[in-house]
Amino acid sequence: MEAMKRKASPVKVKRAKKVKKASDGIKKPTSAYIYFVSDYRLMLKKKGKDTSRVQEVAKLCGAAWKGMTDEEKAPYVEKYKLDRSRYLQEKDVLDKKMGKDPNKPKRPQTAYFCFLADFRKEMAGKTLNDGDKIPQLAGERWRGMTAESKKKYELMVEKDKERYEKQMEEYKKNNPDAGKKPVPKKVVVAAPPSSDDDSDEDSEEEEDDTDSDESD
Repeated sequence: MEAMKRKASPVKVKRAKKVKKASDGIKKPTSAYIYFVSDYRLMLKKKGKDTSRVQEVAKLCGAAWKGMTDEEKAPYVEKYKLDRSRYLQEKDVLDKKMGKDPNKPKRPQTAYFCFLADFRKEMAGKTLNDGDKIPQLAGERWRGMTAESKKKYELMVEKDKERYEKQMEEYKKNNPDAGKKPVPKKVVVAAPPSSDDDSDEDSEEEEDDTDSDESD
């Protein structure tokens, strides 16, 4: 009876954990708004305000940022530009170590990523509800958009494809060996005399080699 119960009881299967993508280790540039928030929080503390309530502080920061002129935002924008320059330099060094060519033209973005860039600008400085994240909100907005609304971004992609193709033509002219990999020489090994069964295995191996050559 106990053996029957064991068989009947469901077996718990552990779900495989999602593997996070490896980071390149380079700190992304800090946005102008985040620089401002850091200063504004300090100002609130000096005034004796309670900064432990995250949502309330976020609302105050968002409202203050919206009310600022471009001239008032300029120091924070300058900080962002300097940090972005630092990021690009570090990324360039890493790309060279990894064998990537920083001069190679960037591939065209997808329509969704063109939309996401606009969405991030739209949401800059706005206070999000608990648990909300920009990518999640952007995805929801994108799924609810009509084909006509998305057409703007599809046209942006077509234009960017033209840019990419022109730049790639120029890049290939200046770098004729770019992307070429050395073709490994085939080593032919004479097979020893074998039985019929062995000869069948050899023929299968030869077919596998042919397939791998074609896939290369």
